[in-house]
Amino acid sequence: MLLLAAAGAWAQVQVGENTSINLSGNLSTGYTGDFSNYAGSNHGLNFGGNADLNGYYYSPGFVSFDIQPFYNQSRENSDYQSVFDASGIAASASIFGGSNFPGTITYTKAFNSEGGFALPQLGNITTHADSQNLGIGWGVHVPGYPNVSFQFMDGDNTSSIFGTSANATSHVDTFGVNVSDRLAGFTLTGGYHYDTLHAETPSFLIGESSVASDSSGSSFNVGVGHTLPLNGAFSVGYSRSDVNSDFTGGSYSATIDTVNAGAGFQPIRNLNVNTSAQYTDNLGASLYQPIINSGGVVPPSILAYTTNALDVNSQVNYLVPAWHLTLGATIDHRDQTTLGESISSNTFTEMLTYGNSLLGGFLNATTGVTQTSTDLPNSPSTLGFFENVSYTRQIQKWSLSAAGNFTRNTQTVLVSSTSSGYGYTLGIGRKIGTYSHWSLNAGGTKSTFSGLSGASNLTQSYSTGLSLRRISLAATYARTSGTSIFTPTGLVPVPVPIVNPAQAVLLQGTSYGASIGTHLYRGLTISGSYSKVRSNTLANSAGSLNTSEQVNGLLYYKLRQLWIVAGYLKINQSFSILGTPPASGTSFYAGISRWFKFF
Repeated sequence: MLLLAAAGAWAQVQVGENTSINLSGNLSTGYTGDFSNYAGSNHGLNFGGNADLNGYYYSPGFVSFDIQPFYNQSRENSDYQSVFDASGIAASASIFGGSNFPGTITYTKAFNSEGGFALPQLGNITTHADSQNLGIGWGVHVPGYPNVSFQFMDGDNTSSIFGTSANATSHVDTFGVNVSDRLAGFTLTGGYHYDTLHAETPSFLIGESSVASDSSGSSFNVGVGHTLPLNGAFSVGYSRSDVNSDFTGGSYSATIDTVNAGAGFQPIRNLNVNTSAQYTDNLGASLYQPIINSGGVVPPSILAYTTNALDVNSQVNYLVPAWHLTLGATIDHRDQTTLGESISSNTFTEMLTYGNSLLGGFLNATTGVTQTSTDLPNSPSTLGFFENVSYTRQIQKWSLSAAGNFTRNTQTVLVSSTSSGYGYTLGIGRKIGTYSHWSLNAGGTKSTFSGLSGASNLTQSYSTGLSLRRISLAATYARTSGTSIFTPTGLVPVPVPIVNPAQAVLLQGTSYGASIGTHLYRGLTISGSYSKVRSNTLANSAGSLNTSEQVNGLLYYKLRQLWIVAGYLKINQSFSILGTPPASGTSFYAGISRWFKFF
């Protein structure tokens, strides 16, 4: 048999005079089967395994390498998290690592591997994909000369969503160079980056066909910094970015120039003074740039306005150690031109922070008040508040923690918009005996935005876990609602004030799950998990009710040099907008594997 035919020495192999290599890996064989309501069943013997070939030439600091191929890793809870017989290779090399010219090369390629189409805060819709990534990095670090580093990355990904005909593809190329130096006491930095992205984004959850987009961007930046008297320092920087996007139904291009400067001092002990200023000539494009760079589509109609922004900010902080207090004050002035309208604002903030031991634990609390005035017609000054508090304490075998924050009428990145919200986390845990522990955690956030009726984002999550000597249990629950957009990798939450209502995808959903793991006796491990996600998506009057459900099981048993392995997976996924029955698939595996040290 395959497993018994391999043998090897346990020593490192010397190839020639200057090459040293090691080879180890796992070989496996077993019975596998799968069946579903959308494809025929398959049964039969399965052979697979993985290997790790590593070594160096001449010395580890000259050229070293690591190559890890894998083939038919078919159990759901295998090292490659796949039920799709994933195969591929991961390789890396370090070149001249001990010199002034170090370089790295990485390459990965995977076939038919499991992935996910993300739902914010809820989990993933199951996909399977092929991917390939190549990365190259090089440095030039010659003493007495500027430090230079180069990066290049080329990546492809093609995925299909289980239970649909929706496909997502992306291809990305990135090149960058960074330079830094010190000259006459000045720190000098500079860089150039260029990236391109081609994406096919599946919009099946909102009743539309997939959207193709091609985006590219380049950026150039320079900066200089130097120390100043009174324990101070200053920095000045300039950057220019070009953004281009062509997509189904339109195109968009923009240039963004940004200038920033800042200085900070500590004239006396416990006193810090800082001031900074930033100007950008294209505020709208800078807000949407991350969305475009991730493959999202932004209609040019909402960006076809002259937009610019100037922000001047000054801060003073003074520490009073005897009272465990930090006193702070901030003055912020902004000038913005958006959608053809010029707006100015002034914000004054007073802040108090306290941190000290309390009732056997530690308390940290911050409170502040902001007063904002704008020159908008019929717009009186607004009073805003923010509070943060956290407390932790250990009581014998109990551990307690709590934190919360609250904001009201705090200014967002746009002068004409403010936000309010809250967040909290709670935790309790207890050590039970020598080997056991129990924990319970909860958390949530909510944010709302002025001027946008009904616009808000809400998340809540709860989890508990119990770890005993030979068994562990866990359970989770989460719910979310809010606004997002489609990207090639799933739904991505974005700040509401900068989202075009026509492009927004409203999401509501819940997820819950449970898991169990046991170590009944030495060498035997059994684990299982269950998870379910239910969500509603709505955009442009088209909506879908979506479910994704998974059951996983895994058994490992070590017997001398052999591993007995068994795995089970069941997936159910449905999308009401398709009008088709839920897709269901089940796979299982039972076999043996053995690790070998070939040389």
